[in-house]
This record gives sequence, C-alpha cells and structure tokens, in this order.
Amino acid sequence: MSQDSEYWHHNVAVVTGASVGIGASIAVALANAGMVVIGISRRTELIDELNKKVKGKGKIFSRHCDLTNEAAIVETFNWIREKFYVIHVLVNNAGIIKANFLTESTTKEMEELFQLNVIATTVCMRETLKHMRETKTRGHIIVINSVLGHRIPEVPVPLFSVYPATKHAITALCQTTRQEIHFLKLNIKLTSISPGMVDTDFLNVYSHAVADLPKLKPEDVAQAVLYALETPNNVQVEEVILQAMRRYDE
Repeated sequence: MSQDSEYWHHNVAVVTGASVGIGASIAVALANAGMVVIGISRRTELIDELNKKVKGKGKIFSRHCDLTNEAAIVETFNWIREKFYVIHVLVNNAGIIKANFLTESTTKEMEELFQLNVIATTVCMRETLKHMRETKTRGHIIVINSVLGHRIPEVPVPLFSVYPATKHAITALCQTTRQEIHFLKLNIKLTSISPGMVDTDFLNVYSHAVADLPKLKPEDVAQAVLYALETPNNVQVEEVILQAMRRYDE
C-alpha cells in the first residue's frame, strides 16, 4: 500500500469466504500490506495455511462460520469485536453459483443462492456498519460483486439461472447503503468490485463453455481491493469493473 494508506497498517480486516480463490488472495494481500486479517469460512484449516504466504507484518486468523446461519454470523462478529475490539475493513467475498437452467432449478437451489449471495452479505454488512457506527470508526466496506450484477454477456452462456439476479440485488444494496451511510454522516466508504471471469474453481461448472476465453487471476481482484483502500480519505471508489483482456502480442 502507498504512503496515503498507512492508516490501514495494523488495523483489522474481515474477509468472508477466505479459504480459497479470490477470498484467499485478498486475505494474503491485506496481511502483506500490514493488516490483521480475520478470515471467515467453514474450512478454517485452509485459512490457517495462508499464513505461509504472508511476507509482511500482518497476520491471518481464522474463524469458522456457517454464513447461511444468521445466528452464527452475529456470534462471529461479536467474537471479532470482543477479541479485536474494532473492525476497520470488511470484504464481503463469500458466494456460490449453481449451474442449471431456471426450468430445472429447484426452489431450494434458488433459496440457497439468495441466502448466501444476498442475505449473508447483507447481514455481514449490517453487523459491521452497526459496530463502525458505535465505535466511530473510519472504515471501508468492500463487496465482491460480479459483472453479472450489471449486465448479461451478449454471447449466451446458459445455466446462470438466478445467479445474476443475486448480483443485481447486491448492486442495488450497495447503492442504498451508501445513501444510508451519507444520511447517518458516517466516515465509511463502500466499494463494489465486479470482476468478470476469474480463473478459480468457481468456474469449473462452466469449463466447457469458457475454456478459450481470457480470465482474470484472483490476485487481480485482490489488487483492486488494495487500490480502493489506497485512495485518500476524501475519495471514494464506488465501483470497479474488471475484465480480462485478450493479449495478441504473446
């Protein structure tokens, strides 16, 4: 991080879905930038292993949490406040996708998508905002969204079902929450980061359709998080949209 972002050094960041993929890369990047990172996931052993990649002065702690359970989320955020006292940064990263046609999707599958992608994200945001307001913290909330939360690709890739709808909900949530933050006069930024295809296990269900298409790396998304955090206190990056670029000089 740059000199402008010294504020974040030794401060506390919470990253949901931090065990693999984008979340793991973000957790390592923040720890290498000097932050104390609490990674939330059901696979805590994978989060603990991430400390082997930390070269900076930060550290990654793990916390088991079923993000589909509201009581577990509230308990986890209470534990974080008791142990670390304050939350400076929240990165809402956890999410799932289920490849299926809408006509073949069960109501249970659709509910599971909305439960984790929308409800869990909203509850984590709510608990963080309440704490930041109580402690009068200068904070930053970052939501890992998707380009599918803004538009559907012209080249049809079926089997998206309601996944884009969950991401459109997140886009609207970020906009209304910024208005609430402004109304309450809180010193909190909110950034939505919307990557296109990222080369993680998340894409395995679409491997047959996207094999030849350019893809981002998880580290690219982590760099976007650092970019948003590096901005001066009077600058808010509201939206970052990332797309992989096909290179023709290789």
